[in-house]
Amino acid sequence: MTARSTEVNFSIHPRVFGPRQCGRIIRLGDSGQQQGGIEGLAEPGTLRDSEVTWIGRDPDSDWIHRRLEAVVERSNRRWNLDLDGFSEDLQLTTYNRVGTHYTWHHDGLDDGVEHRKLSLVIQLSDPVAYEGAELEFLEVAEDYDDSQRSDYLRRTRSQGTVIAFPSFEYHRVTPLLRGRRHSLVAWVAGPPFR
Repeated sequence: MTARSTEVNFSIHPRVFGPRQCGRIIRLGDSGQQQGGIEGLAEPGTLRDSEVTWIGRDPDSDWIHRRLEAVVERSNRRWNLDLDGFSEDLQLTTYNRVGTHYTWHHDGLDDGVEHRKLSLVIQLSDPVAYEGAELEFLEVAEDYDDSQRSDYLRRTRSQGTVIAFPSFEYHRVTPLLRGRRHSLVAWVAGPPFR
């Protein structure tokens, strides 16, 4: 299922993972080495403030990759990107303090990540567990009216939902207002754009 109109450059895939599977993914990530995901341009925290852990592909996590590969195949029918597959570990991102966020950015094209072609964000938290920390794209922030935005948030905040988009699309995570939000991020690689 794609978003509201064919003009948006993301697709929304509801209920790819169930609540128990989301909890299992969080536990897998929590068992890894947690890193501060704070980075900035002028000063720390101006670009990103979150915690991250990494989930490599192994027998414990292979089921996640297989499920995401099916989403990649469905999503890429729309964009027809030249893809090779997952080339990086999965990133479990946690927004766990008021104000944690990730400002406008893209995941590919430059800065050593030009191989990233398709990004996936998996909503792991129950939407009642937090407020704020919303994944937004430029068209959502600038062009959606209140009704469209409400519909977008209802769909993208649903636990187990995967949002897929070309890695060059600008997006952000708004500041966390309450609670804790977990998401999983995956990147699908391919040859550089020509």
